[in-house]
Amino acid sequence: MTANASAVERSASPSAAPGRRVFARLFVLIGCLVLMWILAERAVIGPLLETVRNRGGYDRVSGHHGAILSASVESGVDPYLIAGIIFAESSGRVNAKSSANALGLMQLMMPTAAEQAQKLGLNTPSETDLLTNPQLNIRLGANYFAWVLKNENREVERSLVAYNAGRGRLRGWIEEAGSYQEWRAARLAAGKSSTLTYASRVLAAKVKFKERGLFEPPAPVVTDGAARLP
Repeated sequence: MTANASAVERSASPSAAPGRRVFARLFVLIGCLVLMWILAERAVIGPLLETVRNRGGYDRVSGHHGAILSASVESGVDPYLIAGIIFAESSGRVNAKSSANALGLMQLMMPTAAEQAQKLGLNTPSETDLLTNPQLNIRLGANYFAWVLKNENREVERSLVAYNAGRGRLRGWIEEAGSYQEWRAARLAAGKSSTLTYASRVLAAKVKFKERGLFEPPAPVVTDGAARLP
């Protein structure tokens, strides 16, 4: 019985080997295809998806044109800058809510929103108000940024960093580094700063909205040799 079993085992081995080789090659092929997909996604698909997402964000923010312009007039902040902040903070999503409980288009914290509402003579907003009332959210956020800008030497990038990270945290970084410029240089040299990346994103979006002419007056329509506003 043992001899017969060994003979059967020996005769089975050669036929099993090709099957294992085919499986191994198939496994390697699948691995190569997965790797190629990952590389393609990073090189082509990822940027393409990012472009599509950004376009959607620009369109959503542009939809709040009137509220942004009104808040700009009241706060004195450039409307293109307000639009850039909204784009970077929430991508124009009215009901955006962060893990830190920052709320709405301009990602306001409840204490900040309450403080700005009080300054403007408004009722204290609820979380629901900040997530469903875009005009209110933009108004409070724009006035808060105007206050930050005034207290950060009217330096736009520095004010954006303060808006994103908090003025207290930025003050600590500046005290530790010696000055804002020294802190900034150190972060750039280290090659990582989420707050500077945020500021750059806002300013890049500001340029994009300006290219769209979002807040430019409409061009006059010429009829019968006379120019009239549409």
